[in-house]
Amino acid sequence: MRSLVVGVALCSAAAAHAAWPDRPIRLVVPFPAGGSYDIVGRALAQKLEKRLGQPIVVENISGGATVPGVMSVLKDNADGYTLLLTSDGSLNINPHTVKGLRYNPDTELTPVTIVNTVPHWIVARADRKETSLTELKAYIQKNPGKVSISINAVGGAAHLGLANWKQQNKLDFAIVPYRGSPPAMADLIGGQTDAHVDVIGSSVAYVTSGKVKPLATLQVEPVKQFPKLETQKANDKNALMVRANLALMVKTGTPQAIVDRLYQEVKVSVGEADFAARLESLAYEPLLTPPAEARKFLHAETARYGAIAKFVNLEAN
Repeated sequence: MRSLVVGVALCSAAAAHAAWPDRPIRLVVPFPAGGSYDIVGRALAQKLEKRLGQPIVVENISGGATVPGVMSVLKDNADGYTLLLTSDGSLNINPHTVKGLRYNPDTELTPVTIVNTVPHWIVARADRKETSLTELKAYIQKNPGKVSISINAVGGAAHLGLANWKQQNKLDFAIVPYRGSPPAMADLIGGQTDAHVDVIGSSVAYVTSGKVKPLATLQVEPVKQFPKLETQKANDKNALMVRANLALMVKTGTPQAIVDRLYQEVKVSVGEADFAARLESLAYEPLLTPPAEARKFLHAETARYGAIAKFVNLEAN
């Protein structure tokens, strides 16, 4: 009798997985509407709607170091009807910087795939004389305490990277946190700050319009759209490195069959010409790592950020 019950339960579960999705899906983006992450989320939602045959409702739950958005996902069932598109802050940094964090990303969230890279750069006011990060660093060394560099959020990838660069090079400048790129860019253009570390996709319009100028990309590889920009040297502890990625996640416990189906649909969607063009316009590059590989990558990034957070005293920066 017991084997019959188990068999019926397994058949019911298999049928449920086969029927997925049979109702709308919610995609939580824990960042403000209109930003570069939101742009990717909405483009992905449109693609998945066509491929899955169900509406994908994008919900922006921003603020609180992305914690409210993540918690909203974790309150739902692990059934593939709630997805999370988020970055390093939620997955790799918060465990080291948010006291009393209410979730464990390693055990409560399961990766579908790392969708794309999120290259960063440092931009300066258009009227400054420096044309590279090397020149800005030299100016800071000669003029301690006179430069302010802004970031988009407290405790994010940009904050950790900039604070690490500051300490490694024994530099004296102010790190000024903002809530998002628009207010930071407004103050940069207005002369309240001198430079800004940002996601390229969030501030590229200000560069193309000539309101600010880029000094360097904060990675080893050059960015396709700005090949002449200064890059960072590999294995140089004194380099200003800021790297981030955008990942699609589900609540742990979501059936593997659904995770695998989602991965395949995302992989095809991101590979389509119009989606690829959208990523390129933001200077993002597709990664599309399989679920198991994505998990290993995220674990490694969590360890990397932990080492940086231990070295850097964010409260002093």
